[in-house]
Amino acid sequence: MSQIKSTILVNPKITTNGISSDTQQAGWYQVEPNSSNLALRVNNSNIGLSGEIQLNTTSNKFQGYNGTVWVDFNSTQGPTGAAGKDFTNAVNFNNLGSNTASGSIVSLGSVFSTTYSNVAANISNVNIRSLKGGNYQLNSNLSVNSIVLSQNSNVITMTSQPLPYTWDFTNGKNTLSYLKNSSGDTPYYGWGETSNWIVQTSASVKKGQAVRLSRDSVSSTNIVITPITYTSLVGANQFTTPFNFLGIATQNVIGNGNNSCVVCTKGVTTVLCTSNIASGFSPSTVIPFVGAPGIVGTDGGLFCNINQDPTVDYIKAGYFLESGSGLAINGNYVLFYCN
Repeated sequence: MSQIKSTILVNPKITTNGISSDTQQAGWYQVEPNSSNLALRVNNSNIGLSGEIQLNTTSNKFQGYNGTVWVDFNSTQGPTGAAGKDFTNAVNFNNLGSNTASGSIVSLGSVFSTTYSNVAANISNVNIRSLKGGNYQLNSNLSVNSIVLSQNSNVITMTSQPLPYTWDFTNGKNTLSYLKNSSGDTPYYGWGETSNWIVQTSASVKKGQAVRLSRDSVSSTNIVITPITYTSLVGANQFTTPFNFLGIATQNVIGNGNNSCVVCTKGVTTVLCTSNIASGFSPSTVIPFVGAPGIVGTDGGLFCNINQDPTVDYIKAGYFLESGSGLAINGNYVLFYCN
């Protein structure tokens, strides 16, 4: 007659980590020499005790015996619970209107105005800021769109509009210290209209120097810039001498066919003064008044001519914005209006 015995099998010589002597017996196991906690193994069973568990090696499922039959673990599905809140009915997305005045200028705009959503509430509103193009006031009475918005079902497109730019020389921006460059600055300022040009191959352009347009000496189909230089203006005129003044260079550049230079073509910049002057002029290192004409010298620098009406054609680059003695000496830099 068989007898059911309660026992704890601890077999330190058998482990479950792939040792060939594993006989697949159920029981308590421990790695020899007792270096791990006890582990319980269940296996296929023919005993049938109420409350017993086994691993059914046929169906590869864990089962429990309820006194009558073996029942698979998680073998039945519980009743369906109550439906939770539908996110689409609990959260309302709002595109905020544009009927309020613009706020403070920020470096980074936040699209979401609501910082969190409380779906436990009957309705949780998520407020999203709308995009709006700004306006530009022209001559104080004309409002011009600076950005135009358009959209379709997938994309919002922001298109910037061309606008006339107004330089602001108020609130301390009209001082010499603000407008004028020092000799070490690179590039020089160009408060006005500027353009970027390739420098003629092998030509050397200096910041503050007058430049003109020319055809490149190597790539003859390319229009480039080169310093305005000459030896004499006697007998020269605008029809026989290249007097096409473009503007004032703002950088030191040596041309190699690719190097470029930004040129101030109209506006406030800093010019290089020179004493290299052709005959027919009465130069002075004194600039008598703001607005005194600046004449291009033989090396492309600028000089101030006084007390004499030139008897030869000349190249006027604009006028000086500083006045005083010793300003127009050779190699000095003076604030200038290029035109």
